[in-house]
Amino acid sequence: MRLGLTYDLQTNPADDRQAEFDQPRTIAALDQALRSLGHDVIHLGSAQHLLSAPARLERIHLVFNIAEGAHGRCREAWVPMLLEQWGIPCVGSGPSAQALGLDKVMSKRLAAASGLATPRWVVVAPQDRAAMARAEELAFPLIVKPRAEGSGLGIDAGAVVHDPEALTRRVEWLTARLGAPCLVEEFIAFGELTVLLIGNDPPQALPPIQRPLDPATRLSSHVVGASRHWITPVALTPALEQAVSRMAVTVFATLRCRDMARVDVRVDEQNHPYFLEINPLPSFDPEGSVGLLAEYLGTTYAHVI
Repeated sequence: MRLGLTYDLQTNPADDRQAEFDQPRTIAALDQALRSLGHDVIHLGSAQHLLSAPARLERIHLVFNIAEGAHGRCREAWVPMLLEQWGIPCVGSGPSAQALGLDKVMSKRLAAASGLATPRWVVVAPQDRAAMARAEELAFPLIVKPRAEGSGLGIDAGAVVHDPEALTRRVEWLTARLGAPCLVEEFIAFGELTVLLIGNDPPQALPPIQRPLDPATRLSSHVVGASRHWITPVALTPALEQAVSRMAVTVFATLRCRDMARVDVRVDEQNHPYFLEINPLPSFDPEGSVGLLAEYLGTTYAHVI
């Protein structure tokens, strides 16, 4: 099969605007995996590249899409929306699921409407005193995060706050930095799991992976980066694995995702899971969850692809 590969390439890791773009090693690994499965792979690049040269799609049978988009709340929908308009099938979710998945508030609302537990939260805009007052009524500690960003953008050790004064400072800092409202959420400090889903009707939830946490901040490794010490406090019992997998499948179906997604879940000391977010564009970094799952399942990265 002649496959098109769409992506946004990270050329400057220090540039926040490229925080969610894929590194060259990920593109190379995905290209190699697809070729090893017998496909011809044509690199199509980003949505901007598609718009500038749509004729390149004429002989493409299927597009494997991991393009994040450059800016805005609907950026992850750009490529699937273009392909849908042009009648080109693609691997991954359609534009509506991509847009809803990036918006943490909308995905939390849909998850809650489906009966799933999620940490209590408030959206706070700059100078919105009423929203700030509601946020202060939540149970500290709280975490302040962007509403529609991923890859830990805007989240560091200062994102977890323990009193109203720290909350005010962090909200002011984050809203000024991003120029957009932020999400203030009760911080479930105990543990974090992530679930990769593959397939449809229903999707298969692969075994949950426990993310190592920094013991000082209780933030996960993909957010705080390198650390000398990590902790993995969650006891992954069969009952918890089943509950987290059901939660992930429910959110996947509610947002009408397709083919693949990753769901992040926080777990409290009583092993109760809380939905955090869903990413219909999971990372295919071979050193990330896909590579870890392949190793755990005793198979290869290419087989998971």
